[in-house]
Amino acid sequence: MAKAFRVKPTFKSTKENTFIYTIEPGNYAILNYWWTNSKWYGGKMYTEYIFKNTDTTDGFEDKVNAGLISIDKLERFTFKITENSLNYLGTWHFKTPPVSFTNDKVILDKKMKDRYKNIDFSKANVVMPN
Repeated sequence: MAKAFRVKPTFKSTKENTFIYTIEPGNYAILNYWWTNSKWYGGKMYTEYIFKNTDTTDGFEDKVNAGLISIDKLERFTFKITENSLNYLGTWHFKTPPVSFTNDKVILDKKMKDRYKNIDFSKANVVMPN
């Protein structure tokens, strides 16, 4: 079953958004992401597919339709969440293709400890999408 969640309000101007989200234990794959390009009249929504080592922003659908790319041969980023665990899933970089992830947990722990005083972020598992 696919699940989706919004990590940033549609018209929030910041490029990054730190968030906490509760998800059920299980194996996950990152399928795509949505983003909004703000316009004077509102915003234009975009959806981009996410695959390892693949730029899906430059004529991706045309390449798939022409048979130049086979979606069945592309790999997804995956991660696993275990029961009763606190996990750090990395900093996700969608701005410059291909998508990448970095481990900035030390920086995030410092940011979050004052905001969420009852959570010991130092005990969070590092679970980077791979």
